[in-house]
Amino acid sequence: MTGFTGAFTFPGNLGARFTTPSDEDFLLQLFIEARPWLSWAEGSRDFLRMLHEQQYATMRAGLESLYPEHIDLVIEKAGDRVGRLTVDLGYSDWRVSELQISIEARGRGIGSDVLRGLQMAATSLLLPISLSTPMIGSHGRQVYERLGFRVTDVTPPLYQMAWFPQGHPAAVPAGAAVPA
Repeated sequence: MTGFTGAFTFPGNLGARFTTPSDEDFLLQLFIEARPWLSWAEGSRDFLRMLHEQQYATMRAGLESLYPEHIDLVIEKAGDRVGRLTVDLGYSDWRVSELQISIEARGRGIGSDVLRGLQMAATSLLLPISLSTPMIGSHGRQVYERLGFRVTDVTPPLYQMAWFPQGHPAAVPAGAAVPA
């Protein structure tokens, strides 16, 4: 029997592996791409770099505090880094706290394939998957609803959403109307 290699496979010929120190520049670039408003600040290029690095460090510290059991993965397609997934593999649900796809790789279904892979794995454990998505400036809600997620709470500026595998007590039976 072989041991765990530190890599996961997902539909769409995708893989994910634990982050390493050599991924830090890539992860910072993903962070910057996902938060373009930080670049609107007035200041020199060095100031903006410092602002991005400071905000990135704050986000990482927040993840460590909120989700101490999380795993941080780099998503790869054909050996190229295309995104990041941060998920807390809890006992009552799996919480996706970050799913970022690089600008060059967006629109190819990579994020959807990653979530489908998580759904397949969570189904075998009858665990729901939860996440949040912005109410404004994002098409996340529509994307997640196509994948079977539903809004469970509205906490402006975010929609709280969850997906429940068939057989879970909160799952909507096949053919039934989804609660609004």
